Amino acid sequence: MKLSKTVDGQPCWFEIASSDPARSFAFYAGVFGWTKADQDLGEMGTYSFLANGNGAIGALCALPPGDAGPSRWSVYFQVADCDAAAKRVESLGGTVVAAPFDVQGHGRMLVATDPGGATFCLWQPTTPGGGEMAMFEDHAIGWVELATRDVPAAQAFYGALLGWTCERSTSNAMPEGVTYVEYAVGGTRYGGMLEMTKEWGDMPSHWAVYVLVPDVDATVARALELGGANPVPAFDAAGVGRIALIAEPTGAYCYVIRLAR
Repeated sequence: MKLSKTVDGQPCWFEIASSDPARSFAFYAGVFGWTKADQDLGEMGTYSFLANGNGAIGALCALPPGDAGPSRWSVYFQVADCDAAAKRVESLGGTVVAAPFDVQGHGRMLVATDPGGATFCLWQPTTPGGGEMAMFEDHAIGWVELATRDVPAAQAFYGALLGWTCERSTSNAMPEGVTYVEYAVGGTRYGGMLEMTKEWGDMPSHWAVYVLVPDVDATVARALELGGANPVPAFDAAGVGRIALIAEPTGAYCYVIRLAR
């Protein structure tokens, strides 16, 4: 499925900041078949737009100067007014880490953390109605998930900030007593909020992406061939699908999933 236009409130862009962009791209090209188109941003370096066969997936860039890493994915959510959203973030108990600024020719953005400490970005596109994104198809993002220790607080924060409608999952894939809430924008479900239990240790709250693939085990094998890692081996989640966590050679990680339906 290729979304014709992104809408306010949805995850609208995905970005990999890498300590070695060339090495990272070789990995993603080899595992998912992604291509890139480079744009010179002057002092900000090269920004590479990533695509599969149908459209844009996101982008790849170098870590900011002075940032020692690790490499990481960032998730952007679309808003109509970035400056108004910044005020809303703080009134709801979040923190604006980087105040709204213009990305010339593309839009306006900010970086923030939610009350649980998870980092996210907000994006106000220059073009009214947003841009085009390939999602919900093989080798594209199909699910965007927050791991947090306080699901109700996260639900209240993002619901008020981005207008999400949320519903507790009835899937049998979750261990007994673990809360999982799915969020939707305009009737389309884009992801969920997962309760972090003591088994997560001291890992901070964070956003993660799931890339849809036709064969999880083959994807994991290819990732390992290309110097990646498999921190969470492939497993079957009842009623959901087969899932694994892979990490590229510079450390950025994402989930891969083959849906059961």
